[in-house]
Amino acid sequence: MARGRQPTGPGLIRVLAIFGLVTRAGSFRLGPVDLVVPDDRVLVVLGPSGAGKSMLLDTIAGFRAPRHGQVRLGGRDITALPAEQRRIGMVFQDAALFPHLSVRDNVGFGPRLRRRSPTVDDLLDRFGIAHLADRAPRSLSGGERQRVALARALATQPAALLLDEPLTALDQPVREELRDVLRGTLHDLQVPAIHVTHDRDEALRLADDLAILDAGTLRQTGPANHLTRHPTDEVTARLLGWTELGPAHRDIDGLHVGELPIDHPAPILPVAALTVYYRPEEVVIGPAAETSEAALRCHARIAHVLPTLPLARVQLHTTPTITALLLHRELEHLPQTPSLEVEVAIPPHAIRVIRTGGTAGTNTALNSATSPSRCPSEQHTRIPHHD
Repeated sequence: MARGRQPTGPGLIRVLAIFGLVTRAGSFRLGPVDLVVPDDRVLVVLGPSGAGKSMLLDTIAGFRAPRHGQVRLGGRDITALPAEQRRIGMVFQDAALFPHLSVRDNVGFGPRLRRRSPTVDDLLDRFGIAHLADRAPRSLSGGERQRVALARALATQPAALLLDEPLTALDQPVREELRDVLRGTLHDLQVPAIHVTHDRDEALRLADDLAILDAGTLRQTGPANHLTRHPTDEVTARLLGWTELGPAHRDIDGLHVGELPIDHPAPILPVAALTVYYRPEEVVIGPAAETSEAALRCHARIAHVLPTLPLARVQLHTTPTITALLLHRELEHLPQTPSLEVEVAIPPHAIRVIRTGGTAGTNTALNSATSPSRCPSEQHTRIPHHD
């Protein structure tokens, strides 16, 4: 749907919609924010620390009053309602369990408070914590506490669910395991869900749709698989794993970054600074590069190999430096003699040329076929595209 257009009709029963939302904390301003989240989509808000992600959730939940704008749930304006009347479940980074209650009583607290009676045992089973039902929160691990917090949020049968970085404080193996549990749970729920994080891997694992937030401003929104391939903004590109190659210039021989020629149809724009970004995992090195379609092709010596996991980092002697991410089994095909050069190729889909120095929402990616395909009718069941 178009940005700012308020959806109407019978399909609104399970839609969370935010229109022109603006809020402040001291000198920090969030917004305006326009988002529409249907019940069959998980929206992940990705941004660095201090971007305003928690402030956005607090405003939607009713813990903070907006300066302007509107929050609607199921077609109903809930902007002025107190938090306890909004039927919005929220899970925080700190599980915030009741220390004097058992796991079972923590999960069942909400249903008793709201005079509901969902099956607590079903939720304990869903999150794999049935064996912990009689334990006190202080005896649980961090991952177990977060499972209890998630179960408690769902026990109230919320009409929408907000998740404020609930996995951030967990160890990596536990965090990865809970991502899978959370992904399945959010889709089984069939309620609008917004999850905020600064972790790119987590965002891409959970998101159907992405909203990139930086310094209180939405930079780009849309389906996650589209934004990952087609960032139109410097902030979006960096947050989604694109690496800056460097500023571009054009001469009679075409587009260049340093000494590297770029075969790219970026137009000549007056008074426009251009920056080239690439995906390190798409860099091809060695014999395969000779036959690969490429927007950037060169020969280079290998400067350094870092055996990081799961992908090794290979730095190349180029100006500017290119870093490739390779599978470890691919390293054995690289020359062992430092003086030998290898062919290097970066395919066209892994190169982005972005106009830099603009404000949020006005930067343009100067790439062919970058516009997202739209549904035949832009209904409320699709987050608006701001690119």
